[in-house]
Amino acid sequence: MNQHAAIMQPDLSAWLQPAEQLLYLEADVLDRQMWEEWLPLYTEDSIYWVPSWADEEHLIENPELEINMMYIVGKAGLEARLYRISSRDSYASLPLPRTSHVVSSVRITGEAENGDILVSAKWSVLSSDARRGKIVRGGWYDYALAKTAEGLRIRRKKITLLEDMIDGTIDIFQI
Repeated sequence: MNQHAAIMQPDLSAWLQPAEQLLYLEADVLDRQMWEEWLPLYTEDSIYWVPSWADEEHLIENPELEINMMYIVGKAGLEARLYRISSRDSYASLPLPRTSHVVSSVRITGEAENGDILVSAKWSVLSSDARRGKIVRGGWYDYALAKTAEGLRIRRKKITLLEDMIDGTIDIFQI
């Protein structure tokens, strides 16, 4: 069954509020550029994926073999990205734009075989960039959230951009 068409199972409904709080927290710490608070929201084996559009109607399906807008495997990869942002060693991030994330329509779509909670949400981000002015982007998020002793953590985040071509650059805090 398609996870987007699934109706939330009653036994998973208790996870909706913790999932929403995690997604809202992530958006807030990104907007406030609180990188030390953002990174712990991810598991060590996390995957951060922004697929490209294969054509007008289909996204690529294999991030290992096809071209992605962004594909970061493991928390160490996210940490390396944050280092480039915070050290000002990233053209895409100079100067850092101000952002405002709006996350909505959060739904529990199922449970993975490993017990992760599957979640989808819609999003939009307003970026105020000194070089490019105001940019609005949007799309949807698909998450696999791991149950940990610290609460839910992001094991997989797939970000679908509505745009198939990007004018300029994107980085983790802009989507």
